[in-house]
Amino acid sequence: MVENTLDMINKILGNYFDEIQIAEFRELLSNSLKAKSTIKSPVKSSNKEQLNSKIPREGSFLANVDLLITYANDKLSKLKFIELLLFLGETCIAFGELYLACQIYDRILTAVGNETSFTNIAAHSLLALGEVYSRQAQWEESIKHVNKAKVLFNKQKDLKGTAKCNNLLGTIYGDRGLVKKAKNSFENSLTFLNPKIDIALVGMVETNLGILNTIHGEYDKALSFYQRALINYNKLKDLRRICQLRHNIGMLHTEKQEYDNALREFDASIEIAIKAGYLPDLAVSYLSKAYIYTQLNDFQLAVAFADKSLDISYKIKDRLSIADLYKIRGIIERKLKHYELAKSYFLTSIRINIELENILNQAESLFELGVLYKETGNIDEAKRKLKSALKNSQKIEAKQLIKKVTNLLSQIGKQ
Repeated sequence: MVENTLDMINKILGNYFDEIQIAEFRELLSNSLKAKSTIKSPVKSSNKEQLNSKIPREGSFLANVDLLITYANDKLSKLKFIELLLFLGETCIAFGELYLACQIYDRILTAVGNETSFTNIAAHSLLALGEVYSRQAQWEESIKHVNKAKVLFNKQKDLKGTAKCNNLLGTIYGDRGLVKKAKNSFENSLTFLNPKIDIALVGMVETNLGILNTIHGEYDKALSFYQRALINYNKLKDLRRICQLRHNIGMLHTEKQEYDNALREFDASIEIAIKAGYLPDLAVSYLSKAYIYTQLNDFQLAVAFADKSLDISYKIKDRLSIADLYKIRGIIERKLKHYELAKSYFLTSIRINIELENILNQAESLFELGVLYKETGNIDEAKRKLKSALKNSQKIEAKQLIKKVTNLLSQIGKQ
């Protein structure tokens, strides 16, 4: 990660500064706090190396970016400085440095003010803040900023910007389990795009439609969307999107209980995430591997990957993943017959998901709690939790989950 940060800064220097300034800044950087990377060679897709990998961040990354911003503020024109801030903001989001990203975009909005020549930059900054808040599950703040961005994009008749807004709104609705609204937003987004020109954005929307079809159990449709998106990302050599897409394909295989295929996809995603330092993507792939190992009854690996993911998720304040991880720890403890601890984990997951208004994850955790009550002989409570899970599942048309819940309710009814 440290090498990655320095590589990123070296690329920036050539784009924004002359040779004398580059030398000056490198001297400044060399005298600052230096951190050593723990990743010394390409990471193989083995559990041991994945679990032992360490990605240091705060000292090196934040110090280098802070120094660069301070230095650039004195040396660059207003337009060039804003361009640099936009790039750094995007990088911070990718690396999970959401607090710093928020500061950067707020700084841009202050710098551009109400100047009409900077309207498009203001719109993109508002949209980026919408993404930051969505990653922190601050839905109202996120939607407020996206809608402000949408107004500015519409004023400029920027169709691509409007499409980006609709795509992010779809993601927000999807994270909250509002599948129909998410689908409408994604399809609306596609109407503003030219598939031959807007390759990256089309790929993002297709990926999101793939996720929705996975939830609905439409696996062939989902895979078709993913394959089209992968072609686009490979054309662009967009490693971050490829990383996320391989994870999503892994989730599809997980839903189909094709665990070997799923693990291969997660390993491919993890390898990219570790090398590039994409902490948000790393957290969710570790989480997904933890879930698979619970299904394979390999509890030692399940706990190891869950703990690794939890550390990262708390670091980047990913509340959705944290809620999911409590569910996974609940499954592990239930299978080990540690029922009180398992119940505590499930209730914690449910509480967080209620706070985050995530209907799908609520349903999943309610289902797991229902299984626990069935195993412990509390049939009445099991029925109550399973009926709540069914109600939530039906709201979002999660076909596979509906099937699992109804089958278990049927089994209980026959007892």
